[in-house]
Amino acid sequence: MAAATQSSFAANGIWQDIAATLTAAANADVLLQNIGQQPVKVCFGGATAPVSDLAGVTVYRQGTIVGNAANVWVRSPGGTALAVTVGYSGGVSGNVASLGNVPAGASDSGNPVKIGGVYNATQPTLTDGQRGNLQLSSRGEVITSIGSSGNVASVVTGVGADAGGSVNGVNVYARPGVFNGATWDRAKKPSSTTRLLSAAATTNATSVKTSMADLFRVRGHNASASARYLKLYNKASAPTVGTDTPVATYYLPPSSPFEIAFDTPLYFSTGLGFALTGAAVDSDTTAIAAGDILCLNIHYA
Repeated sequence: MAAATQSSFAANGIWQDIAATLTAAANADVLLQNIGQQPVKVCFGGATAPVSDLAGVTVYRQGTIVGNAANVWVRSPGGTALAVTVGYSGGVSGNVASLGNVPAGASDSGNPVKIGGVYNATQPTLTDGQRGNLQLSSRGEVITSIGSSGNVASVVTGVGADAGGSVNGVNVYARPGVFNGATWDRAKKPSSTTRLLSAAATTNATSVKTSMADLFRVRGHNASASARYLKLYNKASAPTVGTDTPVATYYLPPSSPFEIAFDTPLYFSTGLGFALTGAAVDSDTTAIAAGDILCLNIHYA
């Protein structure tokens, strides 16, 4: 605002036109503060004083009012002092806006008024320390995200309505995570299966997955009259049986079906591989006979 003119005067109980008291352009912005002990009446505009004593807006002790007019009429029931400031012409015209001191998308500063929201078809991306607007849907509903932090389990909520706008509800989406010992992974379900329909007359060293894997279940049938051993390896390639150390070794009972399941998937940080041997020790390289293991299914993600 341009430099303003400020003055004080006392209303004497009749309507007074303060446009004659202060020098100002037509339709100037006027700020009045009642610094007296009595309430006053204030009217903006009009070439002559209001007819009724009930006209205008009451401004109580220490109260303020802002208007925009060529003439401002003030009346006091018993005489009171007022402080009057006249600003530049063509400013406030009926509405007074309360604004913060920095715009959205700028670095926060001071003690701003933060009220209201805005609809964005594409949500904004803010950087550290920036101020943002409360986000609304196209229907004026508040959009919120609660507890979202990277891959950590979070809840995202939004208030919605049907096509007719008659039903409102809260939609909640859960994205649980599982701790792998170092970081959090998104919870998964088995999405792939490796099958060995009939074992070869070798150790059947096989690479199932060449990157991080979650193992959910192993099923099959040991057709041999002797026990066989399933060995699992944390490796991004086929294991070197007898040299590589298995993560786990499972006993497969003779002439029986078998199933190995995990309540929480068994995690392999590098990759998943397996082998089938005739003895349990890590260094064993005994090949099984062809057809000893049938319909081996490994379910993983």
